[in-house]
Amino acid sequence: MGPAGVTVVIVKKDVVGKAFPYTPVMLDYAAMIKGDSMHNTPPCWSIYILGLVLKWMDTIGGVAGMEKIKADKAKILYDTIDASSLFKGCAEKEARSDMNVTFVTGDENLDKKFIKEAEAAGFVNVGGHRSVGGMRASIYNAMPVEGIKALADFMKEFERKA
Repeated sequence: MGPAGVTVVIVKKDVVGKAFPYTPVMLDYAAMIKGDSMHNTPPCWSIYILGLVLKWMDTIGGVAGMEKIKADKAKILYDTIDASSLFKGCAEKEARSDMNVTFVTGDENLDKKFIKEAEAAGFVNVGGHRSVGGMRASIYNAMPVEGIKALADFMKEFERKA
């Protein structure tokens, strides 16, 4: 939910104080609570950013709001792929990722052309994994819906010209 370096742990009270004797202090929740989570220097910037992300999440409906946005973004791309006669999804429909949308044209040279033109149009890192090829749209939480719509429009235009 934020940058690397922050670990948030929500612990049931009945678990606190039941650590094994050899548990490192950093993993002993009773010691962490007693020390006000200050057994080391906290990653202040990461904690600050996490706080901003959590406040933003609250404004969009919390986890349920994030889930809806995530599903809506994935639907835009998968609908584009499913309606296309050029692009094909790599994953079975029931196993599709909402965060990494993978697709191909079926022609390695056309895939390379798509990637090159997409990058020229301002889309970055759309090339698929080196062992798989094709394309991959990583649509993590920081990617706005507008970016997804722009990619879908680019895909439709690329297909029209192909």
